[in-house]
Amino acid sequence: MLTRLRLLRGAAVLLYIGPLFGGLSGLGWGSVAPFVGIFVVWLMVLRPEQWPSSPAEWLSGQAIGAALTQVLSQVLLVLVLLGIGRGLGAVAGYIPATGPLFPLAISFMAIPLCRILWDSGQAAEMGIFLDDEAESAHAPRAVTQAASAVVPLLNLADDADDKTVAAAVAKAMDTPHAALRVKALVAALAMASRSHAALRRALVLWATEPEVVAPNSVPHGMASAFDIACCSSDLLRLYLPRALALIAAFPERAAGFPSPQALRAAAQDPGKDGAQDLPADLRDDLRQGLLALASAVETALAARAA
Repeated sequence: MLTRLRLLRGAAVLLYIGPLFGGLSGLGWGSVAPFVGIFVVWLMVLRPEQWPSSPAEWLSGQAIGAALTQVLSQVLLVLVLLGIGRGLGAVAGYIPATGPLFPLAISFMAIPLCRILWDSGQAAEMGIFLDDEAESAHAPRAVTQAASAVVPLLNLADDADDKTVAAAVAKAMDTPHAALRVKALVAALAMASRSHAALRRALVLWATEPEVVAPNSVPHGMASAFDIACCSSDLLRLYLPRALALIAAFPERAAGFPSPQALRAAAQDPGKDGAQDLPADLRDDLRQGLLALASAVETALAARAA
C-alpha cells in the first residue's frame, strides 16, 4: 500500500499538467468549467471522506457549504494553473498546436489511474492515510464502526458457550481496527448491567495470545485485558500466568502492559468481586502474581529506557 501511495503522487501530477498545458496551448477561460469538473471528480474519488456520504447529509446546510468551499478552491486552482501556463507560453513565444481535448484528456487520465492505485476505504482499514487531514476525517467514522461492531458481542447471553463466544470475539477482532473495538468493549463492560462472564473470559484469552501481543497489533491490549480482569479473582487467575509468560517472552512490549503502579494497587485487594471468599493461600497467590508482574513490567520498561 505504501508503494501505491508513492505511485499515486506521481499519477496525481497529470491532474495539474492538464491546465498548465491548456494555458500554454492558448485555451480560453471556457475551459475552466470542464477542468474544475475533472478536479472535483478526482477529489471525490480520492478523498470521499471530505464529501457527504448520503442524500440526507447533502441536504444539510453545513455539507452544502463544505462542498461549495471545495468547488471554489478547485476553481481558484484551475485559474492559477491556466494563468501560469499562459504566462509560460508568452515568455517562450511558442504555442503547441494541439486540440482543446488533449489537455483535458491529460487531467482526466489522473482519475482512473489514481482510482486503480488507491482505495481510501481499504487504506483506512490498514491505518494508512494520504495526510493528517484524511486521518482526522476518517477517525469519527472508524469509532462509530467500532462501536457498531461490538454490539453483537455485548448481546451474547451471559451463559453462552465459551467456544462460541471465543469464535465470535476472534471474528470481530480480525480487523486492523481491533484496538478501537477493544477500547469500545472495555468501556461497555465497565458500565454493563450484566456480568458478560463468557465475553470477559474470551476477551482476556484473546488479548493475551502471543499472536496478538508479539506483532503489537493492539498496542495496549494487555492493559485492556487487565482492566477487564482486575475485579474478578477468576479472571485474574486466568490473566496473570499468561501475562507473566508474555512479559518474559516479549519484554519490548512492556509499554502495552498495565503500569506497575496499577498492578501494585490491585495487589492490595486482588479480585474485589469475591476475593474474601477465597482461601488465604489463593489470595496470597494472586497478590504475589500481581507484584511479580509489576516488577517484571518495571524491569522491562527500565531496560527499554536504558
